[in-house]
Amino acid sequence: MTTTAGMIAPPPLIYLAGAAAGLLADWLLQLDPLPLPGIVRWTLFAVLAVAGAAVIAAALGRFGQAKTPPEPWKPTTALATDGIYARTRNPMYLGMALLLIAVAVGFASLGTLLMTPLVILVVDRFVIAREERYLTGLFSAPYSDYRRQVRRWL
Repeated sequence: MTTTAGMIAPPPLIYLAGAAAGLLADWLLQLDPLPLPGIVRWTLFAVLAVAGAAVIAAALGRFGQAKTPPEPWKPTTALATDGIYARTRNPMYLGMALLLIAVAVGFASLGTLLMTPLVILVVDRFVIAREERYLTGLFSAPYSDYRRQVRRWL
């Protein structure tokens, strides 16, 4: 059995690359900005950014309580299944997705908004799928039961 999930890249870097690629696409392709009035744009940005940060903070807090590292490239020592993990198996990735959408809204970036589904697909297939295989091997029946009870994203 492997000692880690075997990430293709640290997930925050995948989300950051998506934001950068989207902003670059805006510039290179001269995409029109998102048609959001200033107050709507900044309110939506703030709500999404706070929600994303809160979800990530809740997940990190739960990992701290379980005394297991939150970084998926480090060996997992405990299975977190309560708190925010009772609602979603991947709150950190959900939080990062909310932050990515917040960046798209804040910069009025159509490119970043269009990159978001691709980033989520990459994380789902190349990060989460690997984590799930690793956690199934590590925790067996308890993790399989958890997977049946709690949805991956929401």
